[in-house]
Amino acid sequence: MKRQLFPGVVAVLVAGGLLAGVAFAATQTITASTRNGGSTPGSATATSASRVTCTQASGATAGTIPRCSLQAPGWNGVVEVGKSIGTTGAGNVVLNCNGSYPANGGLSCTAQIDDTVCTASQTISGSASGGSSYRGLAAVKANATIQCVSATGGTGGTTCGIQAPGANASMTAGQTITSSGPGTVALSCGGQYPASGGGLNCTAQITQVCP
Repeated sequence: MKRQLFPGVVAVLVAGGLLAGVAFAATQTITASTRNGGSTPGSATATSASRVTCTQASGATAGTIPRCSLQAPGWNGVVEVGKSIGTTGAGNVVLNCNGSYPANGGLSCTAQIDDTVCTASQTISGSASGGSSYRGLAAVKANATIQCVSATGGTGGTTCGIQAPGANASMTAGQTITSSGPGTVALSCGGQYPASGGGLNCTAQITQVCP
């Protein structure tokens, strides 16, 4: 009896180890740094359409904002801490740190890649004020419906500027557009506002049927 039970125990342990390996592969963390004029990027391979989130960026000169710089299938640009982009499929994801830093310091940043997450409903927001603008970003894994929920602050009207897989439009509040396939939905506010104050604000609702 002992000889029959022992192999069974080993089989359970091996199966558990394989399951743990699969779970680990679904989420990957990469880190990067910049120091003394040189950079050490982080990289990993996304096995399918994935969400990539800038989870940490630090070390920037006082008064400036450090960011993640990401290159991935369907995306090449900076991403603020806490925001996510979506890849259009499997492929290499490369992380670098973006920002200025003191001569005696350096930047560090971290990003997380998740190839399983899919959010059925997301709300993103954008803004523009004082000569600076901020985009709302969201990762999608399927065709998505994007609605401009609100757009305010412009002296002659405000719009939601939407860029998404297969879609590029300027919409007023209440209008809807449909994107095609996985990737990133980016929202920016369009319009003019007084230089003396105020600014633009806009929000969009994204819905998708997750695979």
